[in-house]
Amino acid sequence: MFLRLDERYCNTWLGRVANRLASTWEMRVIGYYHDKNTVKLMKQIIKEDRPFLLLPSELLMIHSLSKSQTMVPGDYAEVGVFKGATAKAICESKKKKHLHLFDTFEGLPRTSKNLDRRYKRRMFRSNYDRVKKKLSKYKNVHLYKGLFPGTGIPVEDKKFAFVHLDVDLYESTRDSLDFFYPRMSKGGILISHDYHADGVKKAFNEFFRGRPEKVIPLPVSQCMITKR
Repeated sequence: MFLRLDERYCNTWLGRVANRLASTWEMRVIGYYHDKNTVKLMKQIIKEDRPFLLLPSELLMIHSLSKSQTMVPGDYAEVGVFKGATAKAICESKKKKHLHLFDTFEGLPRTSKNLDRRYKRRMFRSNYDRVKKKLSKYKNVHLYKGLFPGTGIPVEDKKFAFVHLDVDLYESTRDSLDFFYPRMSKGGILISHDYHADGVKKAFNEFFRGRPEKVIPLPVSQCMITKR
């Protein structure tokens, strides 16, 4: 990536400047091709959560894909909520779908020294109550605090039309794929952030080796699959 969008870097003076310049440039491009309401929503979400750790194009990808899945049977889910920015983008597109949100709200769990070198334990801590308040106006939103997939018991019998993963780590990605893949509806979409990270890429490539779905790398740091 041309910009290090991690929490420690974005909280430096140089990181804040680079973050804002990248967001401004991308929002101008997005504004040329997309309707005013979508652009307004993107700007609002980014402004609420500065420094914003995704690029606007990545946020738009999540919003657009979740919007496309409203006619596919099943609920929506996100693992790795952080401050609730991407959850809000999904809420604005999900219509009557139930959205299940999973996060420790205490930062990343144990990391692998070999695969998760760019991440540290307890990075990306956030506030459960603030996220709950941010999303309080939306119906059918369910927050689960704790380490996934242990917190996934309440949704074990659900089917899913759309899943967003932003868990950063090899083990967390592998466990999330193990949980959601058999519960995805035909035509369901699973999208993940940080496919550029060694651990996330390894988890996806291992999991889908021999399966009919192909992992599709997206333009920046995301990837996706469509359930067959």
